[in-house]
Amino acid sequence: MKILLEEKILVTHSKKNSRYYWVLETVTGQRVASEDATEYMPSNSENGYLQDIKEEILEKINTENIFSFPFIPKEGDYLSLKNNLRKSEYLNLIFINNKWIEEIYTCSYRECDTDIYTTIKTGVAFLSENII
Repeated sequence: MKILLEEKILVTHSKKNSRYYWVLETVTGQRVASEDATEYMPSNSENGYLQDIKEEILEKINTENIFSFPFIPKEGDYLSLKNNLRKSEYLNLIFINNKWIEEIYTCSYRECDTDIYTTIKTGVAFLSENII
């Protein structure tokens, strides 16, 4: 499997022309937690191509740089892979303890009530059985 996450500023035109896209975020600050308890829903789709190949994606992203730019992840970085044609298909990964893992439930590893996330980069994802 070949995976390439190519940097591209996502605008309406570029999102419509690509099947998969991604958003990379990082923690940039903290805020005071609210007193309201929040219940979080599942963070990943239950089926679809991204779910079928998630083990391969995790293996690749944890062993090589699959981004089209130099990138060294830091604790808490968050990567969302999404299918532009099927909004219900997505895969969310978080960088914890020096490796990327799937975040199955929203905010199960992040402190969503206090962490402030900012988008670092966005782009299109190329996923292929063959060399790209």
